[in-house]
Amino acid sequence: MAITIAAIIAIVLVGGQFVAPSIATSVLRQRLAKDGKVLSAHLSAFPWVQLLWQHADRVSATMADYSAAPGHIERLLRQADGIGEVDVSIGVVHTGLLTLHAVTFTKRGDELVGVGTLELSDLQAALPVVRSLTPVRDSNGQVLLHGTASMLGVQAGVDVVIAARDGKLVVAPSGLLGAFATVTLYDDPAVHVQSVTATTVPGGLRFVTRGKVT
Repeated sequence: MAITIAAIIAIVLVGGQFVAPSIATSVLRQRLAKDGKVLSAHLSAFPWVQLLWQHADRVSATMADYSAAPGHIERLLRQADGIGEVDVSIGVVHTGLLTLHAVTFTKRGDELVGVGTLELSDLQAALPVVRSLTPVRDSNGQVLLHGTASMLGVQAGVDVVIAARDGKLVVAPSGLLGAFATVTLYDDPAVHVQSVTATTVPGGLRFVTRGKVT
């Protein structure tokens, strides 16, 4: 009798290892497909029973595009808290405020790294009072650009900083203008943004943002 029970348990465990991750992968594809075109998705978990507690070893996905409000992105990140490794690649991401291109997102434990290209025209659209932005340098976890600000018919040169502040990713003109024209690019209670660096690319900037799951 004991041998029979052990055999049944073994069959369930082995069979589940083949079936459960496939079902979980299908569910993952369906969730992602609500907000974009999924090109591929894969989920692995060993042993498979950890899926019952919403844990997994690794999740990878490739999407042509993704459109979602920040609140939805927050929920996805919280669901990823129980996943050891996450690798996501997206052609175009629309967040409402900005459009990012060639985006990659990786998670190792609680360490997060996001990479994406932002066109300067999109950044200028998020800062109506600033025009003609030109990258200057990046250092100390922030990116400095120079532009022209126009208020009440007066134009003047102004520096614009993209930086991690209080766990958020913000863009702000320097001086008093920053008190009125600061724009939050990313604010998610699930993620504490630590630093941002960038390199210039034709027409924009290629950002690398690092943070931690909170």
